[in-house]
Amino acid sequence: PNSSAPYVGASAFAHKGGLHVAAMERSPMSYQHVEPDLVGNEKRVLISELSGRQNIMGKIKELGGHEGLTDDIISERAVSILNRVKYLESIGYTFEGAEASVDIMILHATKGYCPPFTVMDYAVQVFDNALDPAYKNLATEADDVGKKRLGANARATVKVRTINMDDDAMFNDNYLPYTDHLEVSDGKGPVDAIASALKRALVPSSPTLNDLELIDYKVRILDPESATAAATRVMIEFRDKATEKTWTTVSVDRNVISASLNALVDGFEYALIEHAAACALCDDFYE
Repeated sequence: PNSSAPYVGASAFAHKGGLHVAAMERSPMSYQHVEPDLVGNEKRVLISELSGRQNIMGKIKELGGHEGLTDDIISERAVSILNRVKYLESIGYTFEGAEASVDIMILHATKGYCPPFTVMDYAVQVFDNALDPAYKNLATEADDVGKKRLGANARATVKVRTINMDDDAMFNDNYLPYTDHLEVSDGKGPVDAIASALKRALVPSSPTLNDLELIDYKVRILDPESATAAATRVMIEFRDKATEKTWTTVSVDRNVISASLNALVDGFEYALIEHAAACALCDDFYE
């Protein structure tokens, strides 16, 4: 669907500027000629370098991070998050199309939030025995020699820490509230291999991820004058096949693999945040 379509488009009830959002909080109909739910839509508050404190405060309340806090504390936290957003956008991030990354950032700044998993380390190998692109394009499936030489491959190893779901283990003397999973997966490239290994490591403790799929992957070079050392912005779009819900995450790094992994982690975590309240992966357990 066209995001710019009136009434039903994703941007039809999107609000961005700080003063704009502050006015919306006081009088929603001052900037909306109809209630969004009357046309099956919803209000969206975008986060960017043009955002104000009210944008972040609205997001904090939307995510439930305001429980038990005074308005002054919420405001102080919002200013801190807003400053971080503005810094990240100054180095290449863009959050207007990656609201899931904003939600994850706010949750990580919320006292008591524990992520549903933590990536402990990862490694990627890329191997290719056919470096001549012309040969690879000309070789056919019927060419036995071509079959042996066609295509690069990648292998990723990912180690993640998740909550220990074994109730019986709780009675053991050596019980730990978390468990580590090490998975290896091949892929058509390094990012494909990492995404596959990460999903394989998380599915045993979070079966709902079986319905998660990646539907878009975008990379943009931010400073081409730096050539191969350029900073890259990666944006990944996800979809839950069970609910048809979609979301997008973003990350920037001079290492495109690191940027991709960070965007993947945000995307997988966003898919699991409804289960995070029962998670025990807080820093206290690592000490």
